[in-house]
Amino acid sequence: MTMNIQKIKKMKRYHKAIFLVALMFVPFLKLTAQNVSDSELKFIVAPYLQDAGGHSFSVMWETSIPVKGQVYLGKAEYHILKPELKPVAKEESPVKLHHLVIEGLKKEELYFYQVVNITESGDTLKGPVTQITNPDYDKSAVSFSVIGDIQGGIKVWEDISKLMIRGRAQFIIHVGDLVRNGPNDYEWIDEFFKPAGLLLSQVPLYPAIGNHEQNASNFYQYFGLPENDAFFSLKKGPVRFIFADTNKDLLPGSEQYRRLEQQLAHCREPWKIVVHHHPVFTSGNAAYRSSLMATAAKGDPNILHLRTLYENYGVDLVLNGHVHTYEKSWPIYKNHIDRENGVVYIITGGGGGRFRSLNLAYKNWFTSEKIVMHHFLNIQIDNDVLSMKMIDDKGNVIDTWKKEKNVASAKPNSPIIKTAHKYFIDSTRITIENPNTHGNITYRINDGQYSTVFENETSVSVGSTATLTAMVTGVNKSSNEVYKTVEKLPLMGKKRAEAKKVTADYYEGFFTMLPNFEQLSPTRTFSLSSISMSEINPRAEDHFAVRFKGSISIPETDVYRFFLESFDGSMLLIDGKEIIKNDGVHYEIFKEGYAALEKGNHDIEVRFFDFVHRETLNLKIGKQDGEMIDINQYVTGRTK
Repeated sequence: MTMNIQKIKKMKRYHKAIFLVALMFVPFLKLTAQNVSDSELKFIVAPYLQDAGGHSFSVMWETSIPVKGQVYLGKAEYHILKPELKPVAKEESPVKLHHLVIEGLKKEELYFYQVVNITESGDTLKGPVTQITNPDYDKSAVSFSVIGDIQGGIKVWEDISKLMIRGRAQFIIHVGDLVRNGPNDYEWIDEFFKPAGLLLSQVPLYPAIGNHEQNASNFYQYFGLPENDAFFSLKKGPVRFIFADTNKDLLPGSEQYRRLEQQLAHCREPWKIVVHHHPVFTSGNAAYRSSLMATAAKGDPNILHLRTLYENYGVDLVLNGHVHTYEKSWPIYKNHIDRENGVVYIITGGGGGRFRSLNLAYKNWFTSEKIVMHHFLNIQIDNDVLSMKMIDDKGNVIDTWKKEKNVASAKPNSPIIKTAHKYFIDSTRITIENPNTHGNITYRINDGQYSTVFENETSVSVGSTATLTAMVTGVNKSSNEVYKTVEKLPLMGKKRAEAKKVTADYYEGFFTMLPNFEQLSPTRTFSLSSISMSEINPRAEDHFAVRFKGSISIPETDVYRFFLESFDGSMLLIDGKEIIKNDGVHYEIFKEGYAALEKGNHDIEVRFFDFVHRETLNLKIGKQDGEMIDINQYVTGRTK
């Protein structure tokens, strides 16, 4: 404890001295040198940090016309008022959206950088001189701010950004919905970047994608992410951050779920934080409920299953948004409050978006605190202690939370249970991997006796439906116990040699559940080229149902995964057997189902109804653990 205090005092003296140097440098900071004859050249988005850590940082910016960009860098010295800036990175060809990486920095040293744009004629447009310091997490705590759901709340975002600067966050986490409409350029430029320009020029921001981003290219381009892939992870000292995209398939059979499981299982950092937009737990009475249902859901139905994954692999904190409120859960483990093993879920959706009505008097069993106000979080992790403050847009601390754990004697990571095929026709092989450097694998099948192996990996074969349970033992503490069930499926034989044409019966009525179509007469019948709502025309704006029928051609005998998304209710049947039921009045909800299908033609039936608002129907097929494609690529007998 004494060593920690001395270390903190030393760092405070160091930062104070550096801060004084920075103050002396302020007049220079405000200069934005211009030598531009071409009036078209200007900053669309001023320079902002995209990443900073270790011995490097990257900076991005956008200009009105393509130009070559450079970054100049200088190191602060005690005896020099105005450090000399030298070019350290440059672009080889003219572009409008610029991204340069600067390397060779020393940790905890104060630097100044400046962006310089050069036209073909040699004229220049310079950005402001801006300070940057890369933290040394071996000497200082991890300190960051969290915000969500800005959605065009310009004044709130501007006020909070100033408070974040005062709080000296090392980086910012955004839980999604940075803007209202992701495809609109002006919202990114004028409503997100401009109000927080000073903050973003000094502190990198790492975003989760929200539903309002609409998977637009702007999100990926402005944050240097691979196109269409918002799943990524960050290491910041003793903390591992994992960002997932809850707008897309995260069901247990999805690729994204497997990536998330692998990241968590192999994480070596003692603190684990997961970030995604939609909440696992919420008491929001308007966010996750059918307009006709009596009770609200406890969270997003598309990701409720992630609770087990987070509990298995010892996640400390899950950060979410979407619901425009602040809500903090108790530590939750296996549907109980458990202060030692539980995961805490925090919704921080008060970054500027408009509020909805929320019954503050109602608290679910998992809710520790909920408040409706504009706010952000400051979080600090120092060795064994995580401290959180919820702060309103005026700078007042409204709520706090602290978690302490002995990092040195933490539980080992749970084992990874991998299957050749979770669903199988004849048999499958289950592999158990110990991701830790020490310990043994202890497992059992169904209710049998436990067996222990002294290797990092072991495998077993099964020929019938079975549940395998495993944990890591032989260290100071045993890991959490994890399990996986594999299921043997009956093979469904091909139905016919010839292909059926795609037809759709259309019905009108006040439906709140899928009707018994056998008892109804269709309003009209369509002959279609695909199983698609876009071809059901004319149709009512609301209150209708559709029953698609056709056949699919299966290229080879295997187990196939089906993914069904709908708003409102839907159902999938193959050869008359129900594969997925996604019934009821609801927004877009994802479901998956599996079927073992013989090579050849099989009957397919898709049922759907619309209550009010938009209608969504999205059906995909693929081999399990393989690429999912639109069902219509398998549909046969389509009219041209």
